[in-house]
Amino acid sequence: MPFLASLDRYGWARYNGLMTRLPLYDLKAVQQLRRINKERGRMFDANLGQPEPTQQSEPGFLHIEEKQEEDTNKQVVPVSASQVALNNAVSTRAREGVGTIEHLAARRPMPELDSNTPEIKQRLNELRIKVTRLVAGVRWGGESVEATAQQLIPLLNVGPVQQWKAVLIPFLYEIDRSGNMIPVWQKIIECEEPQDLPPDANPAETAIGRARRFAILMLGNYKMGNLSEQENPIGFAALSTSSSKAKTNVTKLLGQLAIDPNTSLYATQALVRHATADAMQALVSALRKAEGWAKVDVVEACLELGQEGFYDLLVVRGLEGVAGLESYVAIPIYCSIPLERYLRVDNSVPRVLSQQAALIFAQVLHDSMTPTRTNADKLPPAFKGSLATVGHALFAYARSFPDWQSAYAVHRLGVLLGHYWAEISRGAVQDSHIIEPIYKCLTMMPEVERWIDGPGRDVLLATVHETKEDEALLPVIKALGELGDSRTFLGLTARIEAIKELGTREHALYISTVCDMLVRLGDRRAVPTMLQLIERVIDINKRMALAKRRDNLPSGDADIPGSIVYAAVIRACGQLGQRSALEQVTRAMYDFDPYVRTQAIEALKRIDSSGEDVGSHIAVREALRDPRDVVVRLACSLIAQYRDVDAQPELQHIIETRPDLAPAAYEALRQIGQL
Repeated sequence: MPFLASLDRYGWARYNGLMTRLPLYDLKAVQQLRRINKERGRMFDANLGQPEPTQQSEPGFLHIEEKQEEDTNKQVVPVSASQVALNNAVSTRAREGVGTIEHLAARRPMPELDSNTPEIKQRLNELRIKVTRLVAGVRWGGESVEATAQQLIPLLNVGPVQQWKAVLIPFLYEIDRSGNMIPVWQKIIECEEPQDLPPDANPAETAIGRARRFAILMLGNYKMGNLSEQENPIGFAALSTSSSKAKTNVTKLLGQLAIDPNTSLYATQALVRHATADAMQALVSALRKAEGWAKVDVVEACLELGQEGFYDLLVVRGLEGVAGLESYVAIPIYCSIPLERYLRVDNSVPRVLSQQAALIFAQVLHDSMTPTRTNADKLPPAFKGSLATVGHALFAYARSFPDWQSAYAVHRLGVLLGHYWAEISRGAVQDSHIIEPIYKCLTMMPEVERWIDGPGRDVLLATVHETKEDEALLPVIKALGELGDSRTFLGLTARIEAIKELGTREHALYISTVCDMLVRLGDRRAVPTMLQLIERVIDINKRMALAKRRDNLPSGDADIPGSIVYAAVIRACGQLGQRSALEQVTRAMYDFDPYVRTQAIEALKRIDSSGEDVGSHIAVREALRDPRDVVVRLACSLIAQYRDVDAQPELQHIIETRPDLAPAAYEALRQIGQL
């Protein structure tokens, strides 16, 4: 099969020899050859799976990633900040978003509650007596809704919501099938949760937090037909006109709660339990308005209903307003909706649907780059759907209607196929759930390679030069950076030069991504452009005049965008090894933000590794007094690297005053010969 000789970008050419010996899709032949080679004391070929030489003109993305992982001098979080914001499941933006702690906690495995144990039975029996009294008080005793709610809240503090909801909700509904407690549940939902919780606290684990969430889930039980005019309780004036009105009010309330990330996880579950036309309409309305975790919950709820009428809306709106949470939306959509129906070449599907389907698939491909060994239940997400079917449909669509969305998705497909073919060839992956889809895609790989090198790359380059939407360019810039196309340089530098002021945090992350991509291109001509950028948009002198902080800036701080851009430029200068930026790098070591100072000392280690500049010595000695521990440790390492014996007093002071940093100071003294 000589066509495989041309497949170099995604790491396929190295396996040409193997493929000439094996028929496509012959899994038994693959396994047999692997066993034979194991017996011979080798696995296929000695060179299989080794990175391509780094000096090649256009390295594949797989090799770039491997090089990054081997770079021990690179700080993981700062370098990946913009990339995480673009593609990872839970990005920095997502972690700072409303509802993050609760949603991540809800996704952790929790032991199932056994309601048949004596202890749980006793607790439920005691709870039944108390709740029954409250229901009777509301219906026949004239007890006020407010008083009943206050008595019920502590009773609902039984344990974690995710663990208890399967037992507690049916249990409470059995006591109040007539809906007498609907206004009580509503009153509990209206209660405010504690505002003084620590940043990492889960509001669902407070007494009022648990009560509110159980109350929202309880409203999912009351549908049309559960409450009639004859069953209206005494003192139930707020919902006493008709059963239809009662039901409509509950659905409307749940629809409002579904767009709040603090309550959407439970309101959407309640609407799914309703499964009525009004509930579906509420979910559709929430899909248009929700953002962040609320959008994730609404998408999951719509998919759970299994209504094909939702599919178009989910595809076209699913990725809107979920910055940093794209994976939580893309993966469920890919596993539930046949995306190939939107990637058609007959013009029967609106273009926006095809573009969004391509982006959803691209996100799934990106999230599937870590292979698993044996357990099919832990398959990478791309292999839980129709990878080969969607992949072929995507490529056919991209060739007929080339746009940046489809070009980016095809690039991601090539990266994934090359990566997994390497894993399969090394014997690291033997799961047929992975091998079969990869083999089914082999036939289109030579055309993918040629298309990416031609029309696909042209589309991506044109997007960089022509589009004005900065944030929308992040995937395009990332793809071109991975492809190593030098023609991207002019487009990226032009965008840097056009920036006159900083905007939001998202804008700063976009600039950071551009800087990272310029580093990947390896062209040092970008350094002056980036340094001029920080002089234009950041008041460096003002930042230097502020006291150095020990902790990171709090979420929402107005200086965060400036810190992101400042750190990105300094980091880029260090990675490019541009000595002309030494003065700006040493100035950054006096910045008030520890994030910037950390990037500065890392950059200094690269630019002036031998300590030839006097200013470098002065700045590093100053860093020994930094309030941030990680900066001091890096400074100790750099003092040893410089053999700076004049720093001995500062190192001794660290040993005497900062015990946690004493080992680093001792090691520096030992290396400079002062012990």
